[in-house]
Amino acid sequence: MSTASDGQAPYADREAGPRAPLPWWSWAVAAATIFLTATLGVLFAPAGTTVAVWWPAAGLSVLLGLLQPRSRLPHALVLVLVVTAAANIVAGREVPVSVAFGIANALEVAVVVGILGSANRRFELSSLRAGLRFAVAVVIGAIAIGAVAAATVTALEGGELWHTAAFVAASHAAAVCMIAPLAALPRPAPAPAGRIEMVVQALLLGAVIALVFHPESSLPLAFVPFPVLAWAALRFPIRFVLVETIAAALLMLVLMLDGGGPFRREGLDVQLGSALFELLLVTFGGFAVVLSAARYELQVLTRQVEATNRLLTGSLIDARIGLVVAERAEDAVQVRWANRAARRLLADELDGDSWTGPLRTAAVRALRTGEQLTVGVEGGRTITVAANAFEGVDERMTVQMLDVTAILLARRAKLEAELEQDAARTIRAELERQRDDFLVTTSHELRTPITSIVGYAELLAETPSLETAERGWVRVIARNAHRLSELVEDLLTLGRTGADARHQTRQEATSCAQLFEEVAANLRVVSEQRRLEVVLEPGAHAVFASRSDAGRMLSNLLINACKFTPVGGRVHLSAHADGDAVLIRVSDTGPGMTEGEMMHAFERFYRAPSAERDNVAGTGLGLAIVAELARRNDGSVSLARAEGGGLTVELRLPAARAASPGLA
Repeated sequence: MSTASDGQAPYADREAGPRAPLPWWSWAVAAATIFLTATLGVLFAPAGTTVAVWWPAAGLSVLLGLLQPRSRLPHALVLVLVVTAAANIVAGREVPVSVAFGIANALEVAVVVGILGSANRRFELSSLRAGLRFAVAVVIGAIAIGAVAAATVTALEGGELWHTAAFVAASHAAAVCMIAPLAALPRPAPAPAGRIEMVVQALLLGAVIALVFHPESSLPLAFVPFPVLAWAALRFPIRFVLVETIAAALLMLVLMLDGGGPFRREGLDVQLGSALFELLLVTFGGFAVVLSAARYELQVLTRQVEATNRLLTGSLIDARIGLVVAERAEDAVQVRWANRAARRLLADELDGDSWTGPLRTAAVRALRTGEQLTVGVEGGRTITVAANAFEGVDERMTVQMLDVTAILLARRAKLEAELEQDAARTIRAELERQRDDFLVTTSHELRTPITSIVGYAELLAETPSLETAERGWVRVIARNAHRLSELVEDLLTLGRTGADARHQTRQEATSCAQLFEEVAANLRVVSEQRRLEVVLEPGAHAVFASRSDAGRMLSNLLINACKFTPVGGRVHLSAHADGDAVLIRVSDTGPGMTEGEMMHAFERFYRAPSAERDNVAGTGLGLAIVAELARRNDGSVSLARAEGGGLTVELRLPAARAASPGLA
């Protein structure tokens, strides 16, 4: 006779995903294995009995049922029915009896799987509750097959009902308890024992079983293997325990069938001894499964508690905030626990566990008022203190302390820096105002004497009685007077406000060709003296700006290019259309400027370090004047590195055609 049982181990009530269908070849292997073990199971029947003491085919049948997804479970039940029925026929039973036993085996699988839950959910032996649920399912499944088998034997073979039911149920339960759990193994977890301990325990268990079931042993010591098995269940992985349990059961079964052990001693009825041995196997297997599942749950919970403890301990002990649990007794305060940060802060106030000092006073006051306090302590430190009552224990309080010294110092430094910046801005604004006032006042004061010098120099130049040398002196006077006049105009340009300058500016259409020729002619003496090649490409463009401002802008840009271009170099002056504007480029082959120098180039009186080093004449006002004149003519100016070296200045002014549609 063969039976089947379901032995899916619950996974601590956790659900996994649906089981994947087994490959086709596994069905053939399962059928052959169940058939073979069922046929050989008759060998496990003691002499004088017709029922096997242990029926491994039952455990294998349940194992197959547990490994199936929901859709394949009916196929597994049919396979169990057919194979176990065939095995009973081969073993010599009548066909009706064999078919009834096959149905009983399939019923056992269905009952156990139904108790454990849906077939597409994986139950694992990962908790005590799961182990007990598995044991209950095995017992109920064994009772079911025992009842059907006993009814079949009684009706068709005239056997004893209760005797058959008890023997069949125990035989199947023993096999299912040991084999079926292999389909319900939980996820591997680190075991506290090593390999050497496992080998020692396995050898000791084998020795104990050999001693208890030795043919010459007459002492009733069947319970002795249980403590050794408990050693494995509490220390080793559950996979190892289940395999060891099967091996131990087989060893006990072989020795018992050979006539050894307390269940075959003289004077004991064979059937009673077999029943007691089946009971031993059931309890042996169930003991291993339940205890291993409980140990696995305990191990998992222990690891979770340790992880939580490490998290909390690390968060509290290593926190930067000082945490203290203190107990108040009249006027004394005792520290019951404090983390590292708190110990550092209270180093000067703790005498053992006794807490005295300003921080303790602040903590008591913070507890009374419910507000946090800031206290200054020795060493110039500033500590913020907050306190709360300990729930359930009135005399205890929790205190939080934070060293805010660095924060306060940083805020103070930031405030001082902001005040210094505001003062610097105020001083700078006042200096700029004074400078502007000085430039305007000085320029106006200089205009009258310079105008007189220019006028009288012109009159002297027209006097016919002057000698050649004297006329040269007059020309020098006139030239320098004009230069002073231009400097005064530059100072006035920088000193005027935007509104005043725009009011005095009259914009008109001016040809770039005329501007380029006039500027180049005025500076021809300089360019020829330095043997510079001046290239003009005005095109047909015209700008809409003050003619005087445009000339002064180009003059400043061109004279700068001439001053910084080496002897024999090249200066290129060109105009290009740029939307509604004209882009005038002045490029040279000089040393150019660095990024840092270009950032300050338009500041008043700024002179590049290279200009100072090479002693290039100038006041540092040229580009600042160009930028100011460009702004008041709705234009802009920028600097860029020229391709191949040098500097390119781009002056953007409104195009005359865009501003005056009537210009031809």
